[in-house]
Amino acid sequence: MTNLVDELINLLDLESIELNLFRGVSRDVVGRNVFGGQVISQSLVAAYRTLEEQRQCHSLHAYFLRPGDMNAPIVFEVDRIRDGGSFTTRIIMKLNLIDFD
Repeated sequence: MTNLVDELINLLDLESIELNLFRGVSRDVVGRNVFGGQVISQSLVAAYRTLEEQRQCHSLHAYFLRPGDMNAPIVFEVDRIRDGGSFTTRIIMKLNLIDFD
């Protein structure tokens, strides 16, 4: 069990490329595309890494417009929409390009 927890922690430990830009990897769960739960989790990690103070996530919405390639890294671009007194708003764009024949 500890091995699975370590694997999950490593999967969620995104690489910081530059300000508001993070890179993650994929894990083969089932199928040929990236698992949506992984993308949502990594997106949340990316958003949290842009916070100046400790906050809790109250709402999360996701749209899966295209499949992700498990063999390509996933880049998460965080747009800091609002840093208010009570709420913080972020938009995370997942970039993972796939060539279709």
